[in-house]
Amino acid sequence: MKKILLSLCMIIFFFAFLRAQEKEQIQPTPAGKQIAKYSKEFAISLLKGVDDSMYPKIFKGKMSMETFRKGRNPVKFIYEIYSRGGTKALMEIVFPARDKGKKILLLENNLWMYIPDVSRPIRLSRNQSFMGSTFSNEDVSDSTWEDDYDPVITDEKGEMLLLTLKAKRKDVAYKQIDIWVNKETRVPAEGVYFGLSGKPIKKVYFSNVKEIAGLLRPLDMRMVDLLEEGAYTDVKLLELKELNSIPDYKFDASQLGR
Repeated sequence: MKKILLSLCMIIFFFAFLRAQEKEQIQPTPAGKQIAKYSKEFAISLLKGVDDSMYPKIFKGKMSMETFRKGRNPVKFIYEIYSRGGTKALMEIVFPARDKGKKILLLENNLWMYIPDVSRPIRLSRNQSFMGSTFSNEDVSDSTWEDDYDPVITDEKGEMLLLTLKAKRKDVAYKQIDIWVNKETRVPAEGVYFGLSGKPIKKVYFSNVKEIAGLLRPLDMRMVDLLEEGAYTDVKLLELKELNSIPDYKFDASQLGR
C-alpha cells in the first residue's frame, strides 16, 4: 500500500513539475523589464525593421491559408491582397469557388466584410477569428505592429532579441506579443500572443525566409492555437509585388460590390 501511495505521489509531483515548467516558459514578460544596453529608440527601430521585413509599404500579393483541427477536414482559402501603408488593405477570396468574391477591407482601425448578394458590408471585430482560422482579423488585415504596440527589448540569446510589445489601445486583439527577432536581419522567428486577460493564447512560427523587393522576408507562417489542442493555421505567401501606388477606389467601402 505504501509503495502505491509513494508511486502516486511521484506521478503527481512529476506532472506538477511539467505544468510549472510550461507556465514558466510562456508567461508574459513583466512590464518595465528592459535590457539596459538597448535603448527605447533601438527597440522602436527594431520593431519598424520587423514590420518592414514582413511586407513592403505598398504591395499586391496572393496568399494561401489552410486551417487544421482535430477530427475535421482541412479548410483552405486563397486571397488576393492589396495593401497601402499598413493602414489600408483589401483582401478578396479567389478560392474556393463557393466563397469567391467575398472581401475584407481594413481602413485605419476599422474592418468590414463584403459578401455578394448582401446589400451592405458587415462590420468586423479585430479580435474575431479570421474565416474560422487561428488568426484574428487583426493578424491578417493589419500588416504592421508599430502603430498598435509599444516595444521593449526584454531578453537576448545570441543573435536573437526578444521584442516585447505592449498594446497601446484597448481595441487591439492582444494585450501583449513576445517576438524573437534576429537583430541583424530584423526577421522574426517565433512569438507568443497574450489575450486581454494576460493568458498566452497563440504561438506563431515564421519560416521560408527569402529576399523579395530588396529585403529578407518570411514567406510562411504557422499560427498555433494554445487553447485548442491540435488547431493551427498555415499561411504561405504565394506572390508578392511591391507597387508604387494603389488607387483610392480599392479601399472605398462603397465600391466593394463592384
